[in-house]
Amino acid sequence: MIFRLLTLFLLLAAPLVHAQTPAAVGSDLSGRTVAYDETTKEIVLTGDARFVDGNLLIEADEIRYHAGTGVAVASGNVRYTRGAERMLADRITYRRADRSFDLTAPRLGRYPYYVAGATASGTPASVTVQDAVITAREPGGFQPTVTAEQLTYAADQTISAARARVGIGHVQPVSLPHFSHRLNLPYISYVSLSAGYRSSLGVFTEGGLHVPMGEDTKLGGTLGIYTARGVMAGPSGHYELMRDGHAINGDFKSGFINDHGEKLTDILGRPVPEDRGYIQWWHAQELTDRLDLTAQLHYWSDSEVLRDFRPHEFFPLQEPDSFVESTYTGHNYFVSAFARVQPNTYHRMVERLPELHVSVPAIALGHGFYQRLEAGFASLREDSPLGGPALLSDRLDAYYAVTRSFTPREWLGLTPVAGGRVTHYRRATGGRDTYTRTLGEVGLDAELRSSGVFEYKNETWQIDGIRHLLTPRLSYRYIDEADRGRAHLPAIDRRTFMTYLPPLGLGDTRNLDDLGPVNTLRLGLDNTFQTRDPAYGSRDLLVLNAAADLRFDRPPGERRTSAVHTFLAFTPARWLEFDLYQSFTPHDFTLQELNTGVTIRDGDAWAVQFASHFLRREIEEFIVGGQVRWDEVYELVGRLHYDFRTRRFNEQAFGVRQNLQNTWVVEYLVTLYDGPRRESDFGFRFQVEAIGF
Repeated sequence: MIFRLLTLFLLLAAPLVHAQTPAAVGSDLSGRTVAYDETTKEIVLTGDARFVDGNLLIEADEIRYHAGTGVAVASGNVRYTRGAERMLADRITYRRADRSFDLTAPRLGRYPYYVAGATASGTPASVTVQDAVITAREPGGFQPTVTAEQLTYAADQTISAARARVGIGHVQPVSLPHFSHRLNLPYISYVSLSAGYRSSLGVFTEGGLHVPMGEDTKLGGTLGIYTARGVMAGPSGHYELMRDGHAINGDFKSGFINDHGEKLTDILGRPVPEDRGYIQWWHAQELTDRLDLTAQLHYWSDSEVLRDFRPHEFFPLQEPDSFVESTYTGHNYFVSAFARVQPNTYHRMVERLPELHVSVPAIALGHGFYQRLEAGFASLREDSPLGGPALLSDRLDAYYAVTRSFTPREWLGLTPVAGGRVTHYRRATGGRDTYTRTLGEVGLDAELRSSGVFEYKNETWQIDGIRHLLTPRLSYRYIDEADRGRAHLPAIDRRTFMTYLPPLGLGDTRNLDDLGPVNTLRLGLDNTFQTRDPAYGSRDLLVLNAAADLRFDRPPGERRTSAVHTFLAFTPARWLEFDLYQSFTPHDFTLQELNTGVTIRDGDAWAVQFASHFLRREIEEFIVGGQVRWDEVYELVGRLHYDFRTRRFNEQAFGVRQNLQNTWVVEYLVTLYDGPRRESDFGFRFQVEAIGF
């Protein structure tokens, strides 16, 4: 009996002795029951069996370990853990000599991506899975999936496969010759599906998809089928990568159609062509630590192509803009090169071919003085969409200013300003070939800072004390004969319609070719009420700012006093937001513009938004929108847009939004339109969008 116990002890100690070899330092075996198989010379552990080899842990219902070969075979509910990596399997064979392993029915990955297969083999550097299936989020009938005969999962979280198929659930209709993806990036950067009816398009279905074509690139396309117009299709893609520590990001999308429907006319009254299309591209790149590049391209075959087929993309940007800009950031200066081109022929746009600019922000000169420098060159061109000669200008411009700040008291700040701007035109007008304009500027910025603290508390509104910040502001600028030489200046950068106060300083104005008299005093008053916040230190309860200009010199037709502009933001609680902007003319107390917005919400249970827009003689409309969560899956949505001037509802939309397995948002929306417009008077839309995976 004693001999048998001694033999069992020596057998159990064998792996511990073997663990002292350099290749297996730190190994350990444990289990509720331990036995020795004399036939196979293996130690058999059952019941919460564990095998540890350095940072590797294998857990299973049974583990069989051969001390001589260093091979461990685990079966039944196998869990393999190494650092942050975790795999599940029905069976694993692990070799301590090279840390390689074989798996049966493996399941592995990292949230939100999971890989399953028939068998697998690998090392700590990579795992190769046979008959693999990749699933985004949890497996299900509506989850994005990729299947491949053989797939490699690398330690750097890169998945690659040859001859893969992409789809949803058990359906993979898209075949890819090569598939590669990093798990720290979105699996599908763009996926959408919609269908419905509009009288201008007929019954339609639209879809878009990007799938991984490399570690950093996703390619795909958009497809739209319209019974009243034809088929619109085009390639699209997304890229997001790092090169030597510098980020490169971009998106592109396109669509082309031979439109055989009722196309109407464009914004110039010309017939819309039959062959239509659009190309959109955005690119951002860090060239070096200090140099970056941004580019954007919007090509539309006609002014209405996006409005007809992609209205949700048209209304935020109704005039296409194409440019490229590169900016170098120095230690105390910026150098930029900017070019704007006009690939379309129906919108008026100033082309900059190019514009070079150097900016030196405030730099201390000593004794409290600061200097500012702006200089640049611009080659400008403006073509009329209706034909006629182009307006051309080559302009060299420089601005220099010196400021000196004074604080006679802690509550008073004074900053005098003196500056000058020299602008040279190589293509002048009015009988001149060239023209140089020199302007001087003097001014003053002043502010009074005051505050008060009131220990008012209100648990209902979560108010813990109130701090009131009151700051009256004054700014004055005088530019002698700012409108000189206008007869000789190509008026390309000119004044445009705006309802807000324009920039006051000579160095900030953009309408260089169309300056008016400047002898202006701007008065402003800023009010801010804050309370203590346990998370952020403080939060704003009320912001009320007002400003107006007094024009001592003014062009014909302008009043001495500008409109008074007021901005209000009121957020007494996290569930209530109110904002207001208004301008009125004080000489006759006429309201010129009024925009309001109110949002009331109850967590994610429901929310309602009220908005109004008023612009004298132009706009007078009211908008109500809201959403109510019915349960964890369904949400009711609605929107009403009423035009008070014409006494009609321009838009009425009602629908249901569905959360499908926390992966897709499905929306069913009915829309009614009224008034003269290109859009249909009735529409139904079924839309599917990815939440993100």
